Amino acid sequence: MQIILDTNSKSAGSPTNLQISYFLFRVLVGVNLFFHGFMRVLTGVSAWEIPQSAAFTDTFLPMPLVHLSLYSIPYVEVVLGALIILGLFTRWMLIGGLILMLALLFGHLVRQNWSGAHTVMHYGLYYCILLALLGQNWMALDNRRTTDP
Repeated sequence: MQIILDTNSKSAGSPTNLQISYFLFRVLVGVNLFFHGFMRVLTGVSAWEIPQSAAFTDTFLPMPLVHLSLYSIPYVEVVLGALIILGLFTRWMLIGGLILMLALLFGHLVRQNWSGAHTVMHYGLYYCILLALLGQNWMALDNRRTTDP
């Protein structure tokens, strides 16, 4: 396992390969989530929400709840994504990302959108990996926040 998760750094004081990989993966996931929400906000949430809500008309979900959920998702994505990129409150933002993935999964399953559910499962796995390896969270604002009085 040590070979796969190369935790050795090449010189004293430098980050390990795993820490560098974690940092880049965290930023990658954060940028993906941030821009999912940011572009929807930038182009108008309604342009995305209206067609999405139409897919829920034949489900058992109450439409006011569907509209509320769909309108809030882009803003949640922006906040979670930005804080994940920065590495601020990383643990809680990753848990928030997993809860968001759970809500998205529920929406896909209610609509019987199996390919969408499959995609959400992949994203959920990314959040699980980041949460499980949180100890490798080098270069994060969390580290500055906990070390400064």
